[in-house]
Amino acid sequence: MPSDAPSRKDTPSTLPLSLAPVPARSEIASVLVEAARRVLRRRFRVVLLIRDAYAHLEANANALTAVWADLQTTLRLLVAWAGRSYREVSTTSLVLLAAALLYFVTPVDAIPDALGVIGFVDDVAVIQTAVGAVRNELDQFRDWEEKRALSASP
Repeated sequence: MPSDAPSRKDTPSTLPLSLAPVPARSEIASVLVEAARRVLRRRFRVVLLIRDAYAHLEANANALTAVWADLQTTLRLLVAWAGRSYREVSTTSLVLLAAALLYFVTPVDAIPDALGVIGFVDDVAVIQTAVGAVRNELDQFRDWEEKRALSASP
């Protein structure tokens, strides 16, 4: 009859690892939103986030085709906002987009990025969710970019 007690073979290195409880989605969202608010308080932090997001985007382009255009638009919007040339975006939208970018650039994910394309499933889902919530504002920003480019043309 097998015993539930560990045998002598079960040394600490062979016992099953107990994992810390995984935070609830609302806890993760709360942490990301608060971090995004802190980032948005200082333009330099926004610039660092943009830099990190561009580097992460370029390094993982193949895995991000589903959100490539929206992610680039998001970064251009944040660049314009940080440069004070575009202010027609709500604070809520800025916080959502910054929180999604923070999740994107943070190495600690629900699915580790080191797993290749599979590791970006969660990143893509977070970005798609944030972009979906602010789709109208991203479209307005694209229109603003177009009008600005046309007025700058000879």
